[in-house]
Amino acid sequence: MKKLFLFIISVTLITLSFFTSCKSNDPADTTNVVNQFVYDGMSLYYFWADEVTNKKPTSADTDPTAYFDRILNATDKDHGWSWITDDVQALIADFAGEPKAFGFSLTFAAANQAQTEYYAIVKYVFPNTPASNAGIKRKDIIGKINGNAITENNYTVLYGNDAATFTMYKITTDGVVQDRNVTLTPVTIQTNPVYCDSIYEIGGKKIGYLFYTDFIDNYNNSLYQAFSKFKQAGVTDLVLDLRYNHGGAITAATYLSSLIAPATVVENKSVFAILSYNSFINNYFDQHNWSRKDSLGTYQDGEENPLNANLNLNKVYIIATSDSYSASELTTFCLKPYMDVVHIGGNTGGKYTASWTIHAYDTSIGNAVYDENELTLSEKATLKDWAMQPIVAKYTNKDGNDFSSPGYLTPAYSLKEGGGYISNWTQIGDTKDTYLGQAIYLITEDETYKPAAQVPVNKIKAEKGYEVKLANPMDMKKSSVILNNVKINPQELQKIMRIKKQAE
Repeated sequence: MKKLFLFIISVTLITLSFFTSCKSNDPADTTNVVNQFVYDGMSLYYFWADEVTNKKPTSADTDPTAYFDRILNATDKDHGWSWITDDVQALIADFAGEPKAFGFSLTFAAANQAQTEYYAIVKYVFPNTPASNAGIKRKDIIGKINGNAITENNYTVLYGNDAATFTMYKITTDGVVQDRNVTLTPVTIQTNPVYCDSIYEIGGKKIGYLFYTDFIDNYNNSLYQAFSKFKQAGVTDLVLDLRYNHGGAITAATYLSSLIAPATVVENKSVFAILSYNSFINNYFDQHNWSRKDSLGTYQDGEENPLNANLNLNKVYIIATSDSYSASELTTFCLKPYMDVVHIGGNTGGKYTASWTIHAYDTSIGNAVYDENELTLSEKATLKDWAMQPIVAKYTNKDGNDFSSPGYLTPAYSLKEGGGYISNWTQIGDTKDTYLGQAIYLITEDETYKPAAQVPVNKIKAEKGYEVKLANPMDMKKSSVILNNVKINPQELQKIMRIKKQAE
């Protein structure tokens, strides 16, 4: 599929940094070169570009990351939507679903009354990873890192840069008690987001259940295989579980939705989402007859036609929580004009914006700002590891509606996982799970699946505030819809820059 935009909704739109000319009188002046890249890219593509034009870098801006943060819009800064990195290869690996990691996904709870020490609770574990090979599973608790309590000073060790020894704990009637020590070495792992694709035959219904961890378009064919399985089995109802999904690429969201929506809507390539950029970029797109719409039924080269595995549903049950962002919200919100979407869980995390990945000159990474041939070797060496992921757009559904007020999606059925207690969590795909049980009850009207009040073995709770504070930095960076299908060549970019400068 040749699409003008790829939109990755967690918790994000991915944009590699766009530059104007970043040449400085002193090629060795790394800070000036990178700061100029930041300013040129943000003043052109940033959704709030008008706020950037009077914030050119000065001699006081000695740190490119600090300068980037300084020029951000207040709302953007409060939410942590836009970001910059000096490790573009790690960004690429993570977006591709191939990060260096231990293989578990975590949430957090306070371990002491002062709330200065924390427990890391395992939400799920990817198969064939260091964590799974060590026997770590969902609901296990990590209480110490290399013999020390987990704090704000050492929690990043959990995200897999170096080998570490973790002290594991378990929940009992006596509280959270120490269990064993596990030493893990991080490796490059495959994080196939199609984590569970089960079928339940209950009350004359065939219910398909998909637990989807991230919107990674490299795995769209895995989505196709799961839905082919559902279609061949004659699935009558679908439960889509996005409870921990922070978002990702818009191309993955569109592909998934094309497998779910009514077949005629997909066949007609109906509008799924509409992007709105800053006024200059909107006008430029319109002048060139570039579409700012993303349509169902579209797919990329090497992917199967989603219509062939489409379930032709009129209703879908979506599990989404405060841990669901970006593309998860886009999928939930933008399907609603076409079908009955039953939202089970909680208020979503709130990410109604999109981003591009912007690099200085390497078009294999994303959109480039400069023509590589016009840069010196010194400038390329300075810029090669830097990339920006700024917010460049907001999205609406096909009718032009958004959810910027209140800023999140609210459920039809408000429930807490395990009744709010970790001890009551079940394994992914267990029909006794609070959210899945509610969906099965709504589908079958079988009261035995309806969630009931649960008595916790221990009242330890996972807290949203801790999770945000101690989250995997790269995971949170994905919590905007990522637009990965826009490609502007450097020559075209230079033309845009000249037009903009003439207009100023």
